[in-house]
Amino acid sequence: MNDMKLRTRRIIMFGFILAFFILAPVIIFYASGYRYDFKRNIILKTGSIYIESKGLKNAKLYLNDKLSDNLFSEKKFIYNLMPGEYQIRLAKDGYFPWQKKKIIQSGLTTFINDIVLFENNIPLQIIDGQIKKFTFSPDEQKIIYLNINDGLSELFLYDLVSQDKELVYKFSSPKEIDFHWAPSSKKILINLGSDYLVIDVQNHQIIQAIKDITKFSPLNVIWDTQSDNQVYALSQNAIYKIDLLQKSSQKIFGNLDLKINKEFFLEANDLFYIQEADTQNTLFKYNFNFKTTKKILDLSQTENYSFIRSTNNFIGLIDLDKQKLFLIKKTNTDLEIDINASESIKDFDARSAVWDAKQKQLLLYNDFEISTYNPETTEKNFINRYGQVIKKAEWYPDLSHLIILLGNSLQIIDLDATNGLRQITEVIKFDHLDNFYLDARGENIYFNGQIGKQQGLYQLKLH
Repeated sequence: MNDMKLRTRRIIMFGFILAFFILAPVIIFYASGYRYDFKRNIILKTGSIYIESKGLKNAKLYLNDKLSDNLFSEKKFIYNLMPGEYQIRLAKDGYFPWQKKKIIQSGLTTFINDIVLFENNIPLQIIDGQIKKFTFSPDEQKIIYLNINDGLSELFLYDLVSQDKELVYKFSSPKEIDFHWAPSSKKILINLGSDYLVIDVQNHQIIQAIKDITKFSPLNVIWDTQSDNQVYALSQNAIYKIDLLQKSSQKIFGNLDLKINKEFFLEANDLFYIQEADTQNTLFKYNFNFKTTKKILDLSQTENYSFIRSTNNFIGLIDLDKQKLFLIKKTNTDLEIDINASESIKDFDARSAVWDAKQKQLLLYNDFEISTYNPETTEKNFINRYGQVIKKAEWYPDLSHLIILLGNSLQIIDLDATNGLRQITEVIKFDHLDNFYLDARGENIYFNGQIGKQQGLYQLKLH
């Protein structure tokens, strides 16, 4: 009997030892993240994924359509995933869902940052009427908009804080009309055909006609970038500096032999202008300190141009007729802007271009194609080609998304492409959409359009 008990104990002991040597490696392998892949019949080390969406609370997280046991809030690590492709989806009531395919690699962590779930809201009509144009003040506190009423054009000022609107100016509709805010957001420059008016938004009775100061009708007038009491005007072959307080004008550039295009640009102590000739146009730079002129670029003989302002080391010029963008590198010094002739001037097919908030990347598009360009890496990133005209495009503040007005649809594009595919979210579809404005924080988008018989200016909360 004792021999049987001893033998049993030995068998049990050796059984435990054998189980230890068998199970210990398995446990160690399992704890180290190794798993057996039954589909491929091999042992693989698992990977993990880190998902982050700042500010997002209590969202549902799906991995390959399987709902996670816990709600997602801002960030989450998921461990021990077999290598392969996974479909990740975040969903929350009142929001557009986010989803993306990602490859999980053996022994590595895949990071997904800057996820934004945009709110799925009904747009709020803040102004009723046939609104043809609108623009926000630089401080984003006011909107100036053009309303058509019984054949008359009415210029209104809308205060976003008080939600009050005031009639600023009324006139019969000219062929061309445009308006631009002063840097201080206190004055508006209005172009009515050949007339230019400056209106004080704090006192609408104060209206200054530029031609009353200059004694001629200018071809173009632009604001000084620092002062709302100073503008610059072009007339045929000369450019004038106009003091709105002193009601005086001074010729600062030009002579009878020059024919200057209406588009010009001033920065620091330099004037950039386009000289027109019989066979071609030419971009020149004139320095006010040294009284010197430097040729920068030969251009086609076209009429319509637009300068792209920036605070970085580049000047942008768009030939609007040819839809061609020229990007010119510059170096700012105390006395003048230096343009190095040895530096190559980049050109792109583009009708419009917008720098991001950090002035690092350029968003550029023509009628049908949209791309981004990074001057530091010289990398051009093609986004998409469309079958309908791109009316407008802007950066979203996180620089990971774009807002595009395509036909009568407002869309948000996620720039992070998986297998060449980008998530596109249509936030608005109207019968007609003209223009949009995205506020600096990316919280609200404003647009003018029409759905059914309702038309006006609308506000849509995005985030």
